[in-house]
Amino acid sequence: MKNKRLFAFAKILLVIFLFSVIFYNINWVDSYTHLGNDEAILENARGQILGPWDNELVRFQAQGSTTPIDLQKGRQLGGTTITVSPGFLTYLRNLDLVLFAAGATLFFVFVVIINSRWWFLMRANGLGVRFLEAQKFGWIGLFFSNILPGATGGDVIKAVYIVRRCSGDKMRAVVSIVVDRIIGVLSLLVVGSLASLLAMDRFPVFATSMWLTGLGTFGFCFLLISPTLRRLLRFDALVARLPGKISNVVTELDGAVLHYRDHLLGIGGWILASPAIYTLFIGSYYCMSQALGVGISLTDLFFIVPVATVIQGIPIAPAGWGIGEAAYGALIGKFGAATLPGIPDAEQVMRTRGVALSVLHRVHVVAWSLLGGLAVLVDRNVHPKDDSTKDHPTDSA
Repeated sequence: MKNKRLFAFAKILLVIFLFSVIFYNINWVDSYTHLGNDEAILENARGQILGPWDNELVRFQAQGSTTPIDLQKGRQLGGTTITVSPGFLTYLRNLDLVLFAAGATLFFVFVVIINSRWWFLMRANGLGVRFLEAQKFGWIGLFFSNILPGATGGDVIKAVYIVRRCSGDKMRAVVSIVVDRIIGVLSLLVVGSLASLLAMDRFPVFATSMWLTGLGTFGFCFLLISPTLRRLLRFDALVARLPGKISNVVTELDGAVLHYRDHLLGIGGWILASPAIYTLFIGSYYCMSQALGVGISLTDLFFIVPVATVIQGIPIAPAGWGIGEAAYGALIGKFGAATLPGIPDAEQVMRTRGVALSVLHRVHVVAWSLLGGLAVLVDRNVHPKDDSTKDHPTDSA
């Protein structure tokens, strides 16, 4: 009990540390910089941007001044340059609602398709779950992921609901969630690995790490289902040496996983379709980045989003808060700095935009997840004596 409390306390401290680092490393106040011909700083002022920040002419009110001035961004008549650096809140205030709505729609369609993939896996395992039921449980999982550690914490609650639904075959029901999560990771790695080829010359370490991670994950999955590898590693003999109860659980889990060997064609189809499916997910980020004016390319987001999503899944903070912001801030800061030549602290400027994008997308996901909260209320009315989450406190995950 003492060790659990210490571990929980350590996680809280880590989250506080991450948020502190994020808070320190982003711009909260608007500023502009006047650069000379040799790019030396002639003037640097902090204040507030009045109105849009991404027009050629920007209205700016410096701190301590009562009179706003008009700044013409870019090269001036005398050969000097003026750059404008908006703060975090200014990006949010100037949000393009049409592009934001487009990104929100893409995300909704993505979630429906991902829930359909889970439904396919349950049908393949003979669970007989209806399509709308799978959608309902998927949205409920998304709702609870807001308070459970990691971006995939909602899988715990999905497991609770599907076990209640498939009480006669609980192990296969749980394994369907595990296999779905593995396919999701593989799909992200496929997309990220393909996109990393375009970043190999600029960021070889990032790209190589992505390929090594992808190959390692595929190798692990191959081990799970390959009869030849299992014989060479004497997997069954190792399981037989385990204590009785553990051996029985592992054997049952293994049997449920092996059942999917008969459906490799369908599973392979989902993985091969992952570039198209995850284009919806990455497209939602791209639309919202355009709505904020982040200035990151779609090509770079095809690499950044899979990496950040996997990192965000680390089960430390609720819904990956802090972890995701750090990942998006660091990656967009690194990739996007090259798009701002001649701007002082370009990486920090892009880091601020990356954090703003992560927060905006996350808040929008919370809004969509309220559909799952509505499904919880409906389910409780249908099963008033069966509160599926009562015996599964959120801090146990």
